[in-house]
Amino acid sequence: MNYKYRLSHFPPIVAALLCCFLSLNLVLVSCRPSSQDSYQRNRFRMGTLITITVVCQSQKKAMHAIDKAFTIISDIENQTSAHLPQSYTSLINETAGKKNISVSADFLLVIQKSLEYSQLTNGAFDITIGPITALWRFDDDQGMLPSSEEIKKKLPLVGYQGIYYDKVNGLVGLKMPGSGMDLGGIAKGYAVDQAVKVLQQEGIKAGIVNAGGDLRLFGHKTEKEKNWHIGIQHPRKPEGILLSLKITDKSIVTSGDYERFFLKDGIRYHHIIDPKTGRPPHNCQGVTILAESTLAADALATAVFILGPDKGMKLIETLPKVEGIIVDNQGEVTLSSGLPSKVIWREDNH
Repeated sequence: MNYKYRLSHFPPIVAALLCCFLSLNLVLVSCRPSSQDSYQRNRFRMGTLITITVVCQSQKKAMHAIDKAFTIISDIENQTSAHLPQSYTSLINETAGKKNISVSADFLLVIQKSLEYSQLTNGAFDITIGPITALWRFDDDQGMLPSSEEIKKKLPLVGYQGIYYDKVNGLVGLKMPGSGMDLGGIAKGYAVDQAVKVLQQEGIKAGIVNAGGDLRLFGHKTEKEKNWHIGIQHPRKPEGILLSLKITDKSIVTSGDYERFFLKDGIRYHHIIDPKTGRPPHNCQGVTILAESTLAADALATAVFILGPDKGMKLIETLPKVEGIIVDNQGEVTLSSGLPSKVIWREDNH
């Protein structure tokens, strides 16, 4: 059973609900434990500000672990970013239709998972969207409305079936000249997961890794309180909180039409592009996914946004250990069946 609400039922939750706020792109997090030391460092990686916060009694140990986590994030960026000329993504795009590229185990896994989520979502998630996303130019932080003719010309290049994937020999390629990969919907999630893995290997018991809203929490907030409190941003009120969750050992990713967009003739054009139409869908304002891994949450948040409220929630309910929040284009909020017990309300918001 899903649970539906209207946005008008959710005025911003008072600040007293959270101990302190770490301002993020998509969520607000109560981050500083009251009885233990916490340490934090910010760096710009993968096109966004990444914040790592850890709970640790030793500053030296904490900072060493954080530095190692940022090293793995940088390594994954160097492999996956289409903006870096020597990355595997760039090499594969440059040689599309000509040859296949020998890649690392990390990159091979990202491609494998991308294909799995493409199949699971019937192509709603598709990393071969590159030729279309390039037309919209959201990487310039401005965006541009391409013509119907431009979109029509590029659409035949999109389709995950055009990916060559050889797990045995570690080869990845694109079958059609002119096609291109865009790993923006999954690489950050994988990087967050790997950063958490490094932190745990370094003996960090609790913390948060946030990559511009791709968020993973692990361990207990304090000795007395197991859960962290996470506020989900209101899609139409930048300073407002839609609702708050109490969770730990989870990944949370939000995709919204308010992240990167422009308005033209009263229409909002955002950066989440439907691989089948080459255009931004308008059925949702925001989608938040909770999952066991940030990679999974990353891919699913994009896919569910594109699928829309009905198909998207049906997909969520079929997946074990996955929950979701969907805000449709009319402001109606739908919670998946496992979420109501994790939501923090004020009494007048029930």
